[in-house]
Amino acid sequence: MPNARTALILAGLSFAIWETVDIFWISVPAAAAVFAALFACCTLWFWRRNSIRAAAALAVLFAFEGAVAPTLNAMTVTRVADFTLALAGTAFAVAVLVARRRMKATRTVAA
Repeated sequence: MPNARTALILAGLSFAIWETVDIFWISVPAAAAVFAALFACCTLWFWRRNSIRAAAALAVLFAFEGAVAPTLNAMTVTRVADFTLALAGTAFAVAVLVARRRMKATRTVAA
């Protein structure tokens, strides 16, 4: 089982690729392009810096995708896959945030 950091990076890359492919399929390609760029940039930011802000930004992006998934004009299997990946990404982002908070709390107690 991969750790939460690796899983969050993979989920972010998955959505970046998903949104990049959506550019050619949806009626508003600019929205998909913006979200593809946001997912790619936040994932790269988190991968390079292990930033808590990047993890929080990814959590917000995943939550937005999960909220929008039921309203997609697509097949049911696509909506379910989108919602499931968004739910998993949100869970991974929360796991990273909680682990960081616990690590910080442990460090202050030990000092």
